[in-house]
This record gives sequence, C-alpha cells and structure tokens, in this order.
Amino acid sequence: MEQKVDYIFCINTGRSGSDYLARLFSHVLGCCAFHEPMPICNGQAMKQYLSGDPKLINTLVQQKIEMIQESMRDCKLYVESNHCFIKGFGWFIPQCLPEDRIGVVILTRDKTKIADSYFKLGDTPLQPTALNWLISPGVNHPFTRPPRRFFLSSKMTHILFRILKIPFRGGQYYKKIFLTKPQTPQWIVNYELECLKWYVDETAARTRAFQKKFPKIKYYEVDIENLNDIEEVTKMLNYFGCSPKSSLMSVVGKPTNQREKEKASLLTLVKS
Repeated sequence: MEQKVDYIFCINTGRSGSDYLARLFSHVLGCCAFHEPMPICNGQAMKQYLSGDPKLINTLVQQKIEMIQESMRDCKLYVESNHCFIKGFGWFIPQCLPEDRIGVVILTRDKTKIADSYFKLGDTPLQPTALNWLISPGVNHPFTRPPRRFFLSSKMTHILFRILKIPFRGGQYYKKIFLTKPQTPQWIVNYELECLKWYVDETAARTRAFQKKFPKIKYYEVDIENLNDIEEVTKMLNYFGCSPKSSLMSVVGKPTNQREKEKASLLTLVKS
C-alpha cells in the first residue's frame, strides 16, 4: 500500500482520545507516534499566540521541526497527537513541511462528554493552570462568541468569574483546616460548563478555518467512539496509506489516559 502522507497531526479539544490515537498509530509499520511530545507548545507560547504575538510559538515550532526531522531518521511516518496543534503551532507547520504530505485527524467527541470530563478533573477556564491548555473565553478575536453575563463583555465576564471562583479553589486545603469543603455556587458551575462547551465550539470553528487555509492537507474526521471498532481503525489507516502491525488488535478499544479514574482513586485514598 502506498503511503499517502509523511506526517500526521491531530485536531481535537483534549479529553477526546488523542492519547489513544497515538497508541493506535504506534502499531503501524514504519511509524513513530507521539502524544504531546516536547516542545508541547502550550502555556505561555500558546497564550501569546492567541493574543496575537507569534514570536515565542515561532521559536518552538523551529525546535519541533528539528525534533520531527530527527525522529524521521528511524521511521517513514511521523505522528503527533497534540490538542495544542489547532491553538498555535499547527498554523505554522505547513510553512515548514510539504502541505500535500501532511495528514490531519480531526478527532471529535460529544460536546457534553468533553465538558463533563474537564469539569470532573477541575480543569475549567476559571482555573489559571487550565488556561495553559484551553482557549480562554477572554481571548482576543474569538471565532465564536464566548458566554457573557450581567451585560458585560465576554472578556470582562471571564475576569469577574475568575475572581468570584477564588474562594472555592483548593477545596482539600479548606477541608483540612475547617473540616468542610466550600461548595461552588451553581451559577458559577453553570458558567464554567458553558465556557467548556463554548471551547468545543470554538475549536470546531478554528478547525474549519484551518481546513480552508490549508486545502492540500489530507483530513480525516472521526468520532473517538468509532475508533473502538477495528474496522473503523482500519478505514482510517487505509485513508492515509498506512499498514498496521499484527499487534494493532491488542490495543483497539483499550482505554488510555484515565485521569478521571486516577483522580477518583486519589481522592478515595485522601478520604481514608
């Protein structure tokens, strides 16, 4: 089978199976597959890019290209699943690699499931550390309109709710001191969940813009639930001209990146 691409990247929101996708491609002949390899291009570089300053992300892209070229010495196909792709570095990749030799898997999942997954982990746009990975509702020039409250702009709404959330952060520390954990008011929770669902829609809008800007890239859109089926996995691999190893069956449908279960186990140990 003729290999149709030399590089495959992934567009997704996070909490949608990107780690699992890299695991699938690690069982493809001649492929080196990575999940969020260094430089990840998140954090300050991503936030500066989303604010209109590409200098830092440009520097990291050059480092990433060097890493890709080094990896390609030992394989014919480079695969990277990294949900920061659509939020920054991905927009520079076609300037550095042949556009017609790039493939992109657009990995989707039910919007409510993504929002709930992030929320259970405590990763919401009201948590400063989460904004190292998520697009902020206060971002400059959003592609879709973020949630607003109290006749404020979306940016001012986000600032206000981040301040209002402060007393409800660090629940475990409160519990140690006061024996009770403060409950976040439902109206703040509602805003957090609305922001997370907006984040999914914003990612989809940026995806459409990316496809329009780079039409020579080979795109394959698939819901993560479908990749639990070997026939669907084989269909995706065939699209890119990839030949699976016999070991592929051993990982299809097997969950990865179980952060929610790990966090639940940790909380059980803390309570005990």
